[in-house]
Formats: sequence, structure tokens, C-alpha cells
Amino acid sequence: MPETLSQSATLLVKLPGQGSRHFELTHDTLTIGRKTDNTLVIEDPGVSGHHARIVKIHAVYFLEDLMSTNGTAINGKPITRHQLRDADVISVGQHRLVFQENQPARSAAPPFVDLDRTTVLRGSGRPPEVPTVAAKILIVTGKTDQLEYSLTKQVNVIGSQDGSTIRLTGWFAPKSAAMIARRGSSYSISPSQGAKSLLVNGTDIVGQQELKDGDQIEVAGVTMTFYARSESKNSSR
Repeated sequence: MPETLSQSATLLVKLPGQGSRHFELTHDTLTIGRKTDNTLVIEDPGVSGHHARIVKIHAVYFLEDLMSTNGTAINGKPITRHQLRDADVISVGQHRLVFQENQPARSAAPPFVDLDRTTVLRGSGRPPEVPTVAAKILIVTGKTDQLEYSLTKQVNVIGSQDGSTIRLTGWFAPKSAAMIARRGSSYSISPSQGAKSLLVNGTDIVGQQELKDGDQIEVAGVTMTFYARSESKNSSR
């Protein structure tokens, strides 16, 4: 049964390479996306036109992905609809949104933003950082539109729907069979809601499974191999 909240919540928006801003969730619906008709507009090429929304139902907040291209994640796990709890970290493109409930009074008031108006957030101006072919999928058997895929997105969908990273082309291929999520330098796979079966090295996967180099994946009649190679990147600390 969903947990009820005693008062309104706050969204802490962290901009890549910049500071952060607070938004008080005083309305029943907050839409997030790149188009200007959203409540929260994020100018990020990794964000879809209408990417996600936060809905308040009987004092409980839910996050819903709006069939976005790169997906929406909570604490590194891709979701379609999920109840929000205190300190949950929402990933939308290169932005991180921290959900905070029942905030104590602060000595200095944060810059709350009036959500009656559209708010535009701009990134640092740098192109999104993507791994340099840190991982890839090779198709062994089954019907797909390619034989090799590079996993450069944060959330990589396996399915027949538009925008899928690994596009299934069989007659009865599901729109979304599984998702491969990247968190830092690690990758994990999880079945989509309603998916019939997901096997990794012959083991049925129900929740989330971390992937290792050479793992064999079987889903929706397709067999594929996960390959990962570590490439050192120059970084200043």
C-alpha cells in the first residue's frame, strides 16, 4: 500500500557542472521535457520533448516515464512508473533530480521557483559525456535490425518500439523486452514490465542483474553476447 506524505515535497535539480535549484511540488502534476510546453524545460539533447512527469495522487508522488527515447531512471534503475520516496535520485538526460519529502525549515531560504510559470534549465554547454564504446552487444541468433550495437545511452531498450537501442524485428517481438542501464562504468540488465522471460547465462532474471564481459543474454527469441572493455580516459582530479 502506498505510503502517504504529510506535506508537500521538494525537487532538488542538479545541473551538470553547475549548482543546484529547488522546486516546491505544490501542484498535482509536473511535466519534464525539452519542449517549451513542459512545466520544467530541460535544454539537453538527451532529454525527450515530453520526457517524464511527477503526479501527486492522494498525497503520494509518482514518477512516470512518457515513452522517452533515453528512458528515466530512479537510483540507477530504469522505470516506467514508480512511487517516489525521500532521497530518490531521478536521472533525466544529464540532469539529476533529487526528490525530498518533509523538508525541515532552513536557516536560509532556498531559491524556490514559481511552478505557475514554465522554468527553463540549461546545461553547462558541454556535449553529454558518453562512454567511448565501453560496452557493446553482438547478436548471436534472432531477428534484429543490426548484428552489433554500441551501448552509449544511460538506458538502452531492447524491443521493437521506436527509439530502442537494440531493435527487435520479429513479427511477435515485444515493444520493450528488457533494458540495459549504465551507471558509471558498470552495466545491468532488467526485464521490462510484462516481459515473458529474460535469461543471463541460462539463469532466469526477475529483477536487476549486473552484466560482465562475455555474458550470454536470451530475450524475446534473440540470443546476444555482452562485451565490455575498459578504456582509460584522461581525467583531471
